[in-house]
Amino acid sequence: MSPDLNEVKTFFDPHPGLADATIPIPTAVKNVADKLNGKCMPLREAIDSLKTVTDGILTIKSDWIALEISESDGKKHVFRVIRFS
Repeated sequence: MSPDLNEVKTFFDPHPGLADATIPIPTAVKNVADKLNGKCMPLREAIDSLKTVTDGILTIKSDWIALEISESDGKKHVFRVIRFS
C-alpha cells in the first residue's frame, strides 16, 4: 500500500552527514533535510522540496524518505534523508 502523500507528517532525525556512509549525503539534500526537521507538512510537500535539489531517486519507506544515487560505475548509494511520523 502506497502512502498518502497528502497526509501531514512531522519530520525529524535528518541524516547526520557522513556518518558511516561511503560517500557523504549531498550537501544540498542535507540542508533541505535540516530545514524540514521539526516541521509538520504533507509528505508530498517534503518530497517536492527535496526534488528541487537532487536528481537522485526519492522513495518513501515505512517511516523515512530515502535517496538513491547511482555513480557512473554503477555503484548505488542509499541514504535515509529524514524520518517522519
